[in-house]
Amino acid sequence: MGKFKVAIVKRGQEGRWRKYWITSRLGTADAAPCALERTEIVEAATVAEAVETVQRMHPDCTVMLAGGEDQSA
Repeated sequence: MGKFKVAIVKRGQEGRWRKYWITSRLGTADAAPCALERTEIVEAATVAEAVETVQRMHPDCTVMLAGGEDQSA
């Protein structure tokens, strides 16, 4: 088992998240609006298992994957 840091955003805010973290390239955790800086650290055997765990924890959120892809719960 390993620890995974999984980024999440309220559903409907995915475009704003991508613009801040991916497109602007200026995004920093210290300057991020609070709605765009949410993460969960979970123990899991795989990334897929970590994503599933976070989706269960936050059904009203979208998991934001590397590269700006998202995975809705």
